[in-house]
Amino acid sequence: MPHSLLRIGTLLTLSAACASAELVLTADSAVRLAREKNPELRAARTLVAEAEGRARRTGRLTNPELEAEVAGGQDFEGRVAVGLTQRFPLSARLRLERNLSALDIARARLEVRQKELQLALAARAAFYELASIREAVSLAGRQVDAAKKIAESLQGSATEGFTSRLDAGQAALAGEGFVAAREALRAEEALAAGRLATLLGRKDDTPFLIKDSLALPEMLPANRSLGFRPDLALAEMAVQAGAADVSLAQASRWEDVGVGVFVEGERFRDEPEGIAPEALVGVRFSVPLPLWKNGSGAIAEKQAAAERQKQLLESLRLTALNQALAAHRAMAARYRAASLADTRVLPSARKQVSDSEAAYQRGELDLPSLFLARERLATFETAALEARKKFHLALSEWLTAVGEPAATQP
Repeated sequence: MPHSLLRIGTLLTLSAACASAELVLTADSAVRLAREKNPELRAARTLVAEAEGRARRTGRLTNPELEAEVAGGQDFEGRVAVGLTQRFPLSARLRLERNLSALDIARARLEVRQKELQLALAARAAFYELASIREAVSLAGRQVDAAKKIAESLQGSATEGFTSRLDAGQAALAGEGFVAAREALRAEEALAAGRLATLLGRKDDTPFLIKDSLALPEMLPANRSLGFRPDLALAEMAVQAGAADVSLAQASRWEDVGVGVFVEGERFRDEPEGIAPEALVGVRFSVPLPLWKNGSGAIAEKQAAAERQKQLLESLRLTALNQALAAHRAMAARYRAASLADTRVLPSARKQVSDSEAAYQRGELDLPSLFLARERLATFETAALEARKKFHLALSEWLTAVGEPAATQP
């Protein structure tokens, strides 16, 4: 008896542990978990650290140069010279390099934001795909139950001699068809759960509890202007970087000048005094002249690149605006299609099945016509579920297009 109680307690503990391991998900929580746990996004965040590392190498003076020279002759005659040279820019090149490095860091952060936006859209799509498949499995289960009830009723009637056993067999066959369809959906459910688990940085066997339904909102979200879009911000930053590149190319026409100090000691023969030492301290300058390499080609190249970035920005602005408008129109069409299926098509199909069943009971309708009505209802229910899923996907795409990936409600 104590062993039995211990075994029961262990089973209850394991059941509780399994239940607690179940991950409760909504569309918003799926996006949040993807941003926190997705391994590709974690890797992308290292782009910022890389840009910060590059920034430490730019905008600095070159290392000073240490020079030494030794020359000797007879009777310890000779010369020893030691010098130190530092090169300095004549223009604001170092400041411009630091500005470009700051833009590089900001660009890396925006690239991570763009990855987050793309990941949010992918996570929502995977979430709604799994949610729709699970609703389809539940729908197939209801269809199986309804087919079994008809088959059992016909089997009983056939036993009593009121109906043909052939009709009962056809009803059982129709039920088996629904069972096969449900099992096929379970295979798709496993694949969809695996895709979602990958996006969320989880193992494939993670159990998900879907809390959001695919019900339509009461009203369609109103259109709105563009919010923050990382791709537009990246294009705007590219224009800034292009202007900074032009300034840097202009500032780099003059190479760095060298300023150095040196100490020199000499021993030489001065008759009739003999060998006498002498020490010198001096300053030297080095100024490269921009005669053959004057930087005009580099300036022209950077100016053309800057103009290209401006044109790309204008093109992207138009593309983003059109994407948002087209996404809202597509979402509105999906909403109308899903609403029509829910409010008109499905009620009519369900009434048709109910009337067909009543007519069959009265002997006014044959069994194939009843099966046809039920098959049509199953087709319409599946189509309505698909229409609701497509609306939610279109809503996610529109929110992404206007730069609001975190919102789900109108």
